[in-house]
Amino acid sequence: MAVIPFDDFKRSLTDLGGVSRQDPVLLMRMQATVSGLRQLDEITRETLARFIEENPHSFPALASCVGLGQEQLKNQLKYRFDTTGWVTLARERADDLIEELDEEFGLVDHVKAQLEKDWTFADVLTERSLWSRRTGSKAVSQGRSLEDEVEDLVKRLGFSYQMRCRFMGRDRQDAPCDLAIPAGGTDALIVIALKSNNSTGSKQTDAVREIEEMANKRLPRQFVYAVFDGIGWLSRESDLRKVHDLWARGMIDGLYSLAYLDRLEQDLIDAANILRIPRNQ
Repeated sequence: MAVIPFDDFKRSLTDLGGVSRQDPVLLMRMQATVSGLRQLDEITRETLARFIEENPHSFPALASCVGLGQEQLKNQLKYRFDTTGWVTLARERADDLIEELDEEFGLVDHVKAQLEKDWTFADVLTERSLWSRRTGSKAVSQGRSLEDEVEDLVKRLGFSYQMRCRFMGRDRQDAPCDLAIPAGGTDALIVIALKSNNSTGSKQTDAVREIEEMANKRLPRQFVYAVFDGIGWLSRESDLRKVHDLWARGMIDGLYSLAYLDRLEQDLIDAANILRIPRNQ
């Protein structure tokens, strides 16, 4: 199939729900805005919008009330408003910002609840502990959700496969993959990388290097596919573009997001027919 234009692929990325509550700097900023918030007659969308218009640099602290750390906030803004510039947004689109956070995360109720609570140090430690645990479990959930979607597709198509393994390529060099059909090692004919992430960091850079390694070590008869999703890639556009460029240059055979799994399905069927891979019907 034809290569999807980069901008179209970027727009197809979805919010995988990666909300983190582990940024102590944002927590301190939130506490610094309390005095201003307490001066409001009541907490409503209107009063919060006017508050961030006058105090745009307090917006990240306000967003932390619903569990958005700084990187997650950037990703949400990029996803919903196509920009990470919260200062400009707070000054020029305050009503839209507050409405979006309230509809999606219940901002008004969260701010009310936190302002009414008489916080103790024990409360703070408890919240930090709960947030860090939730972050860890959520990260696993994010990664598994993309794997589950693709694994279910492969099962439905009737292929034998192996998850999270290494495959043997050119000059008997091996490389990692997240799914191999019909198996890993020397049996691998189709290999797929599954990379979901809603936050920025070294793991995303490692993911790009992994795709490059797969592309460089593949045998001519092996098909290499990559499935990327999560709004964290919007903040690492250069890395995402590198993977897209591998596809455009024919170094890998396809790049997909969850929105394009129908294309992956057809490409897997076509590759299996070329390679005469049996399917369990």
